[in-house]
Amino acid sequence: MRATTIREDVFDDFHLHGASSPEWEQRYTQLSPGRMRSALVETRAGRLQVFRKWMSERVAQQGCLPAGRICFALLQDAGAGRPWMQGRELGEELLVVLRAGQDFMLQRPRGMALLACSFDAEDFRRLLDARPWSDPARALLARPALLAPLTPLRGVLLGRPSAATVFAALTGAFEAAAGPARRVGSASAAYLVAECHRLVASGGDEPPDIEALCQRLRTSRRSLQNGFRQVADTTAVHYLRSLRLNAVRQRLLATPAKELSVSQAAGDAGFEHLGHFGSRYRELFGELPSKTFRKAFAP
Repeated sequence: MRATTIREDVFDDFHLHGASSPEWEQRYTQLSPGRMRSALVETRAGRLQVFRKWMSERVAQQGCLPAGRICFALLQDAGAGRPWMQGRELGEELLVVLRAGQDFMLQRPRGMALLACSFDAEDFRRLLDARPWSDPARALLARPALLAPLTPLRGVLLGRPSAATVFAALTGAFEAAAGPARRVGSASAAYLVAECHRLVASGGDEPPDIEALCQRLRTSRRSLQNGFRQVADTTAVHYLRSLRLNAVRQRLLATPAKELSVSQAAGDAGFEHLGHFGSRYRELFGELPSKTFRKAFAP
């Protein structure tokens, strides 16, 4: 079946970008200061979906693969830094495998572009039955990531892909990855960042501080700081404060001004000094919180 471009969207607010694919339950945390711009191209061929996504600023992206799907993700352009996905540095030869219902987390540097193809799981199984892989290659489907030459797959996804051509390119990648020399390294630094993100995001109006996180994760402050520098290219304090600022912005965007004041939203996220909060909010998002678009009041 010939590929058809379903949509090509450009956004100037990353929350709108996340809302464009609600079935993926995506959440974005902006980490570098500036007006956020992003672009999404989605192509379909039957039940195969191919995505190309670019974002201008450094972002932590979370989501969940929809039910009944299997997804393969790879780097198109690293941008201005080192991207990480599922605890692994996303290099030119790293292919990430996601399965139905699986949560994912991606640390995106400024200007990074990601490619992904998503099959209906039953369609993919039928393709495997019709064109079987070797046992070592098929066993790699159970792994979260593998190293393989990905230039042919990248070229197919950037062209006019079909289920047959994408599957053939994946076959070549998995068969090559089944060789003995392919290994994927440690994920300890990315684990620390992901766990801190989770703990602070779920901490309500009393999110844990750095010392509490170190105790909870049984790690030293130095190891924690090194992990954030390695994975997110920033300090732990800046990252976790940005996480809370993003939570405030999401609430402001989703709630009418009559129902939620800026000071209340800031206080609920643990910001005690409104002046400092306003300065940091403007530095990160390029506008004062009072200028953020608010949802119209529903009578």
